[in-house]
Amino acid sequence: MKATLILVGTELLNGGMIDTNSIYMSEKLNSYGISMKYKIVVKDDIEEIKEAIEIARRNGDLVILSGGLGPTLDDLTKAAIANYLGKKLTIDKEDLDMLKIKLKERNIDFLEENKKEVEKIKGAIFFNNEVGMAPGMYIDGIACFPGVPRELYDLFPKFLKWYSNKIKLNIDKIYRRDLLTYDIAESHLNKKLVPYFVEAGIDYEFLIKDYGIIIRLQYRESNKNLVEKIIKKIYNEIGNKIFSEGNTKLEEVILNKLKERNLLFSVAESCTGGMISSKIVGVSGASEVYKEGLTTYSNSSKMERLGVKKETLESYGAVSFETAKEMVQGLKTAVGISITGIAGPKGGTLEKPVGLVYIGLKVNKNIEVIEKFFKGSREEIREKTVLCSLFYLNKLLDEGSN
Repeated sequence: MKATLILVGTELLNGGMIDTNSIYMSEKLNSYGISMKYKIVVKDDIEEIKEAIEIARRNGDLVILSGGLGPTLDDLTKAAIANYLGKKLTIDKEDLDMLKIKLKERNIDFLEENKKEVEKIKGAIFFNNEVGMAPGMYIDGIACFPGVPRELYDLFPKFLKWYSNKIKLNIDKIYRRDLLTYDIAESHLNKKLVPYFVEAGIDYEFLIKDYGIIIRLQYRESNKNLVEKIIKKIYNEIGNKIFSEGNTKLEEVILNKLKERNLLFSVAESCTGGMISSKIVGVSGASEVYKEGLTTYSNSSKMERLGVKKETLESYGAVSFETAKEMVQGLKTAVGISITGIAGPKGGTLEKPVGLVYIGLKVNKNIEVIEKFFKGSREEIREKTVLCSLFYLNKLLDEGSN
């Protein structure tokens, strides 16, 4: 079974709002074995919404709209559906009374415009909105829901459960494997892996993320063995570039390894200014192994807090292999990262240009220093440095366990 999502809202087209609802809905649809045929974004215009519905009905089994169910003049979704189907909009006294109660509970005065929120298309099935005003609705293969995420999250599971029972859906879930990679370009991934992407019916994707590239394989649950065979081949080909699977971020992978080995971790940052610490403490339970993060931005701080020698700074400079090594050696924990670099846009020289970064890594007695050169804005260079340092620390942790 295939569904088309129609996202209603001029703000989604002009950059005023970012769509997250389609991600949520597509994942929920996949769990019922329903795949997405298209995603259409339309502005708040009855004729354009009707045109989108027509396209969706011609090309799929189920049409789902999100947005445009509120009380304002640009909330036109129900009117468009009613107009498309040639049906009337009505208001039940019971629904209107319930709306007034909800508004009163929220200290909102009732206005005539609020009536739009409980308008119903004659003959439609409705789903009660527990957290907001406008209900969800289904009629003749068309469903619609509020665009407010928390309201959608309340209504959409109710609808899918009802819908699967109504049409006696034989659920063959979508089976998905996401392999998270780092330190390999998309073109190189393509060249290495395309020979394995030959099985018909499987969806193959490369997704660029800020933490690397996701290799995604997707098929029906009943045929997941075919996906597993390809996954094994991928690991044999580029296993050293895969750091995780699914939704597990690199910082989570590292913290889990540290917990398993009972190792304490700390960082010393210069140009990244606490960004690694922010990543780490963003993971629940980090306090079990994360001792401290030092932002040693000045030379005096590097000397006082980490024991970097004055002679080292004078001979090699703050941005150097030698300084990064002494910084990481100065950390008191068994595992550590040090960062020193030139994030720009000023401060670069011919010998040490903007984007030059040194990353110090320590796992017990094993110490490494990596020289990297990143391009981009100041923020991009700092972000790339953080991801790179975490990736290579993860590799060093693996090497230490072998």
